[in-house]
Amino acid sequence: MGKLPGSGLPRTSGGLLLCWALVLASALAVAYSTHWSRVLLNELAGEMAGREKAQAEWGRLLLEQSTWTAHGRVETLATRQLGMRVPEPGEVILVKP
Repeated sequence: MGKLPGSGLPRTSGGLLLCWALVLASALAVAYSTHWSRVLLNELAGEMAGREKAQAEWGRLLLEQSTWTAHGRVETLATRQLGMRVPEPGEVILVKP
């Protein structure tokens, strides 16, 4: 192994220094990507919990809607509050187009 002119370092030390720098950069990249993946996984878990809450609320709203629009309830309200009734067959008038 020869030495670089004007330097006390062997010729291969530049290559070793480059390899060391690349290994260090790779190690830092692994640590960063692991951290970023954990951050994204936590965010995903939060979003999925929010989705489950929204789906539960949607189910409750559908149940409430079906309760408010039940045929018997609408008929009772029409009779009590609006004084409506089912017409007798003789009161029905058919209109031709």
